Amino acid sequence: MKTKPHPVTLPEEELLQLLSRFREQRVAVLGDVGIDRYTQGRVDRISPEAPVPIVAVEKETLKLGLAANVADNIVALGGNAELTGVVGKDKDAHDLESLLKEKALPVSGLVPDPSRRTILKERIVAETQQMLRVDYEDTHSLSSGVQKRVLSSALKAVKRASALIIEDYSKGLLNEAMMKSVITEARKRKIPVLVDPHLKTPARWYSGATLLTPNKKEAEALAGLKIECDETLLRSGHIIMKETRADSLIITLGKEGMAIFKNAQSKPVLIPTFAREVYDVSGAGDTVISVLALSLASGAKLEEAAFVSNLAAGVEVSKRGTATVSPQEIIQAYLSSS
Repeated sequence: MKTKPHPVTLPEEELLQLLSRFREQRVAVLGDVGIDRYTQGRVDRISPEAPVPIVAVEKETLKLGLAANVADNIVALGGNAELTGVVGKDKDAHDLESLLKEKALPVSGLVPDPSRRTILKERIVAETQQMLRVDYEDTHSLSSGVQKRVLSSALKAVKRASALIIEDYSKGLLNEAMMKSVITEARKRKIPVLVDPHLKTPARWYSGATLLTPNKKEAEALAGLKIECDETLLRSGHIIMKETRADSLIITLGKEGMAIFKNAQSKPVLIPTFAREVYDVSGAGDTVISVLALSLASGAKLEEAAFVSNLAAGVEVSKRGTATVSPQEIIQAYLSSS
């Protein structure tokens, strides 16, 4: 991009005040939930059965994944989260509930569906190198009965919330009617609706969102246009906002930072990334949308919320695996960038 990043910032005192208001917020999170399992070990030899390395497993770690990681991020930031999603009737569902309880997150919004397995993403890691990822999941649509239970849970959460996050991973949980119902309820209550979209989902499903947060690849799919320069970035942003009727849009651009569209006619405001070391980008989008939701619910302007979420993302990508970020880490990142 040729456009120079805009130096959006906040005075330190205002940042501290904003972060302190996170404790007053309750965010409803709707989306596919699952577990991230990290199987770590060492490689000393190649298998005699096939030309592949043998990993001698030394440690296995379970972490909250997908929308559950978003809820975890919100709690780590000092806010409150109420999660709605679907699990199977299996051991992984039990493990997911245990992980949520460890983080003081409610499990009442998890709806069991015996026709599905609980989503599990396993990453095989040798030393610090990820070698393979194995996904265990079912992605068929929900039955009408399960849909009703999910929608009922989500609407109850929205009525208690100061913001709503919809995490679309295109794994069968969400449909157009469900999204319309929860977005309508949230807008009626005048709370911000933030959507992390999926590149396979039609743009119209997100109609009425307050803020969309696609990455570059997702934005290209939603707009049907390759983002290669300032002109195509501008066109893509305007197409997405027209198709979704969203109030605003933030396209995350990796090392190039973020492009903020405050309305369907504006030119994007670019803010730079604060990442100094990048070990693992998995989970960065979850951190971004969590901070954005808490910031907007706390009264921040869009550019201010984006600035704080960009600081947090810079911290998250410096950690290995999906991770959370604390207010103290955001403050430290702010002081280091000053």
